Amino acid sequence: MWERGSVFIVPSENVAGWRLAAVLRQFQWETRVFASVDALQEHLPDQAPDLLALQGPRAGIADLVGHLRHAAPGARVVWQDGSATAAERAAALDAGVDACVPAGMEPLEWDALLRSLYRRSRCGPGAWRVVAPGRVLVGPAGQRLPLTLRERAVLMRLFNAPGYCLHRENFFPAETRDPLDGARRVDVVVSRLRSKARRFNIELPLLAVRGWGYILLPEGAGRAPSVADGV
Repeated sequence: MWERGSVFIVPSENVAGWRLAAVLRQFQWETRVFASVDALQEHLPDQAPDLLALQGPRAGIADLVGHLRHAAPGARVVWQDGSATAAERAAALDAGVDACVPAGMEPLEWDALLRSLYRRSRCGPGAWRVVAPGRVLVGPAGQRLPLTLRERAVLMRLFNAPGYCLHRENFFPAETRDPLDGARRVDVVVSRLRSKARRFNIELPLLAVRGWGYILLPEGAGRAPSVADGV
């Protein structure tokens, strides 16, 4: 049975976006439709999808893809615009779009394309990911660790900033007025997550940086962490 993940959709019009979402749900994809790119970008810091589908004409597609890549570095990006010229499609691919698809693409083709991109994104070392429907952390060697909602939220923040150390106070900024209280909450979540992982004989690639925060490193990575001041 094919494994499928999550797809965030930004339509050119609401009807088209909901239609694509309904089609993909029939293939067991987890989908969410956003009314605009701004709405999508507001959501990405808290939850990154496996795939992003952009529909319709997009002014400044290269800059847009750059922003999306920064916000959700692990997501594969698909652009569907039947009116795009060859030059526009080439620019989009050069900017980081993984596939440009024609208007009116059949559901079976959508499913096959997204499955192919999803498989490629999971290949290679360091392919830690959260499987959305069951809230399970899956490792590159097949490790599986069930997560609470709070544990999932912490990991998604880390996945959205690969290779960067995130300050403890910035994990849940909207939930507390006291930064120290927010930091303590994160420490408790991480402590419980590590204890749970040990019970499952799983070694998490989670590094604590004294006096600062946490970093999620790809498996086998040997570089020193950078500090993400604004995250």
